[in-house]
Amino acid sequence: MEKNNHILITGGSGLLGMELQKYFPNCNAPDHRRLDITDLNSIHTFKGTYPFIDIVIHCAAYTKVERAETDRAECFNVNVIGTHAIAEAYHDAYFVYISSEYASNPVNFYSYTKLWGEEAVKKNCKNNLIIRTLFKANPFPYAQAFIDQYTYGDYVDVIAPMIVKEILFETKGLINLGTGRKSIFELARRTRPDISGISVDDVKTVHLPREAKL
Repeated sequence: MEKNNHILITGGSGLLGMELQKYFPNCNAPDHRRLDITDLNSIHTFKGTYPFIDIVIHCAAYTKVERAETDRAECFNVNVIGTHAIAEAYHDAYFVYISSEYASNPVNFYSYTKLWGEEAVKKNCKNNLIIRTLFKANPFPYAQAFIDQYTYGDYVDVIAPMIVKEILFETKGLINLGTGRKSIFELARRTRPDISGISVDDVKTVHLPREAKL
């Protein structure tokens, strides 16, 4: 992969988008104000300004898992319609879609929209890489963590260079990216030794998965 490739990172102000910019310092990483993937006029204007994009790393997403159950229209608009729109606009690019490891076993509306987003990318972009993963802010940002929800994910500063490696190798198709199975509680305790445990059964507003199926 040549160094002068034009790289677009959607969701440039998000957790993963900001981390990836450390590895692609010359990339174009607009925030929501500069590129709203749910607004076709915004996409059209942006593409008119930046028509020559070789690589799209699509990180922009609706990520509020619980709120998605009552805010389904917005979640669907961002994760499905928005993904379809940006994939269609840059269908000739190497399109990297950051999905969720729970898309392999969707049990709530959020995880279904990530799965449908995968389908939108496959439909529009022949040259695609779909990455199922999970990443958390470092240190773990919450006071509690699930003792009975398992992940292959890790902290964003661990997952980001793994994503970069796959992009540099120009990997294609669907892959799972992580660092081995552990509970969210075990992951959290690495950076917050005083973390307290909670069960997924304690959350009544949304069905949460216990296991990421690879």
